Formats: sequence, C-alpha cells, structure tokens
Amino acid sequence: GACIGAMTSRDLQSVKASELSGLVRLTFDNTTAQDVKETVLPAFEKWGGVEGILKLLKVEKEQGISASDVESRKKQFGVNKVEEEPQEPLWKLMWDALQDPTLIFLSCAAIFSLFIAIFVERSAYGWLEGVAILFAVFVVVMVGAINDYQKEKQFRELNAKKDDVQITVLRDGKTTKVSTFNLVVGDIVLLSTGDITPADGLAIGRNDLEVNEKMLTGETVMKKKSPHFEITETVKSTPTLFAGTFIQAGEGRMVVVAVGALTYQGTMEEKMKEAEHGRSILQKKLDSMTDLITTLSMYVSISLVLILCARMAYAFHTKQCCMEAWDHTVHWSELLGFIITGITIFVVAVPEGLPLAVTIALAFSVKKMLRDQNLVRHLSACETMGGATTICSDKTGTLTTSRMT
Repeated sequence: GACIGAMTSRDLQSVKASELSGLVRLTFDNTTAQDVKETVLPAFEKWGGVEGILKLLKVEKEQGISASDVESRKKQFGVNKVEEEPQEPLWKLMWDALQDPTLIFLSCAAIFSLFIAIFVERSAYGWLEGVAILFAVFVVVMVGAINDYQKEKQFRELNAKKDDVQITVLRDGKTTKVSTFNLVVGDIVLLSTGDITPADGLAIGRNDLEVNEKMLTGETVMKKKSPHFEITETVKSTPTLFAGTFIQAGEGRMVVVAVGALTYQGTMEEKMKEAEHGRSILQKKLDSMTDLITTLSMYVSISLVLILCARMAYAFHTKQCCMEAWDHTVHWSELLGFIITGITIFVVAVPEGLPLAVTIALAFSVKKMLRDQNLVRHLSACETMGGATTICSDKTGTLTTSRMT
C-alpha cells in the first residue's frame, strides 16, 4: 500500500517516459497466465493500476488533457514519430557504390593502362583504353547512386503521407481530430472497428475492443481489451494496446502511455535500422566472377612474363640472342616490354562492360516497375525479387493477381 501511495502521489514532471514504455514492454513479453500473475500484475499494482496511471498523468476520463499542455508533454515524453536517419548524401552513395570489388578491379586496371600508355609506350592514342574504363566505372557509379538517392527520397515522402493519419481524441472535454504526429502521452483516443492503434496505451472505461496483434506477434487470435486483467486458466483480457495493431471489432477508449520510438513498435523499428543489409545474389556472383578473373589473369600474366624471360635466357645460353653480351640500353628495355605485355594481358581480361550492362539493365527494370505503381528503393531489389520462385502465405494471407493499383 505504501508503495502504491508513493507512485500515485508523484508529480507529473517526475514521471519518465522510459518507465511507462517499460511497463508496456513488460506486458508484451509476458503473456502466459503465470507470467502475468507473477510479473505483470505486481508491476501494475505499483502504479495503482490503470486508475493510478490516469491520476499520475493528470488525466480526467471525461475531459482528457488540456490543449495547452500538448507542447509540454511533447517535451517531457517525446513526439509520436520515429525519427528517420538523415538521408545519405549523393557523394556517400557514390562512394558506397565504388566499394564494389569489380569496380575496384576495373579502376586499378584503368590506372595501370594509363600509366603504361602515357609514361612507357607514349603512343598517341594509347590512353584511350584507360579513360574508357574509368568512364564506364563513372557511369556505373552515377546510375546506381542517383537511382538509390531518388527512390529513397520518394519512399520517405510516401511514408510521411502514409503515417500522417487523422485520429479522434478527447481534449478539454471535447472530441477533436488531430494528426497522429500530434498525439501525446495522456491523450485519450477514441477507437473503433478498422482503426490502427496510433500509440501504446491502456484501455479505459467500458469497451468491447477486440484487437488483431498479428503484425507484432504473428498470432491471428483476437485479443480482448479491458481496463483490468481478466485471468482464469488463461489470460482472457488485458488493458494494454500496442501501436500498429488493428482494431478488429468493437469500440472503446485508451489513454496513451508511450509514443514514437518508445512504443514497442518503435523499438522494433530502431533495431531494424541497425541490421546490416547483405549483398544480393547477383552481386555475390559478380564478386565471385571478379575474383576468378583476377586470379586467372594474374596467373596467366605472370606465366607469360616468366616464359618470355626464360626464352630470352635460353637465347643467351645458345648464343641465339641479338647480342652475345648483355647490353643495358637494349636488354633492360626488353625485360620491361615483357612486364608491360603481362600487365596488358591482365588489363585486357577485365570485363569493363559487365557492371555497366548489369546496372543499366536493373535501372530499366526499376523504371518499368514504377510504371506498375511499384516503387523500388534499391536496384538490387529488382534482381532479388525477380529470383523468387515460391511465395509462401499463411491461411489468413491474401494473394493478388500480380497487379498493383
């Protein structure tokens, strides 16, 4: 009793957003009747139950919060939006594209070719091959980077519009429509069939809400909500509603206790941001091919130089060389010529047109898919989805006719 009194007597300013978020997460992580009794109920009792949380947040069931308190609550508990990481600048996307092993190999080969053409062979148009390879690399990098930049920008704009939903809340004793981005902790939200829960909250008052939490748990069983836990052999109903879940049936009200990145859905999105994206299947195959070509051409080049040197040594030994004695002005140039021949073989083996052809083909695929109302953020996604051979769907899934409207 003393613990409950201490919690409910706290000032609103002393309540931390992370405490309320932790209470919601505790409910999500403990779903069996035994776990709820042993872990969740004691935690709720410390807060004085739903009524205690309402009192602590200075919220009246029939009045809601005051519109003048919205900004102060945003500062204390956060805004109802998961902040996206700043979009990567174009130069960073170009640098990332240049890290491809094939392009690195091509760039090195182009530099070798330019060096030999300018400083060794000194032919009038010998530099053209090196410049052509560098130009191909530049086109590949630019096409990939610009496509990713434009599609990421479009995707962010579409997401912002999609997430900006008008919801009904109770403020100053009156119902009003506000953007989901303007929702704050303490707001009383009116929910009905077909709504998407805009934030984490607790059911209050009489209601008959049935919620589909499949997007978070994968379970298709409807979860009943009530201001109090109802437990028999199983958990019949709980007061906790999670952001992103679907109101399958009924009407009711909830008080918001966590918003934005502090909702359970928000924490999952933050973790997903940290996940690193691997290379696509096609990229891995191109990497393997590049390694194979590099290795083979290196062995062939070295073998050719050794064979030419051996032939020269045999010619000296059998006195069949152009001169019987070593001449620095002649024979060092011949050896340098052997090395240049080996490097030339190495450069010629480079498939400079392959990355360009693949990038342009994927870019055309992105444009074609966009005409079908399918926005692809990254070029490699076209190849990945194009390689799908089987679509698996559960019994509640919906299969379309491959048309998007």
